[in-house]
Amino acid sequence: MKSITTLLEQIQPEFTFETSRSSGKGGQHVNKTESRVTLVWDFKNSEHLSQEEKELIETKCKSYVSGDVLRISTEENRSQVKNKKKSIYKLKKGLEEAFKKEKPRKKTRIPKSVKAKRLRDKKFNSEIKNSRKKIDKRDF
Repeated sequence: MKSITTLLEQIQPEFTFETSRSSGKGGQHVNKTESRVTLVWDFKNSEHLSQEEKELIETKCKSYVSGDVLRISTEENRSQVKNKKKSIYKLKKGLEEAFKKEKPRKKTRIPKSVKAKRLRDKKFNSEIKNSRKKIDKRDF
């Protein structure tokens, strides 16, 4: 598998950017400028990804995938250029997370000493609770 930065350089021409008006605070500025940037990438038809990588993106980046395209929106800055860079950064982080190999879990056994301690503690608690019970006069 190639590095993420190399992959990003190869797939960058496949990106399209959509702009729209950003929500939230900003007064008049926010009402007249289109600073929200949405990165749209048709990853299903990308020549630079293997089928396995496409499936990984589809399963691990579910929140960004709709149909055959991946959409990442950013509206954190008032600058369109900064938001473009931020959306590419978000894509990079998402791809790193998607392509990260998970280590298989090793099964471990519970040590005998831990089991013995648990049973001792249970016995002790049982004796405490039994000592709180009312004494039945018929037992004597």
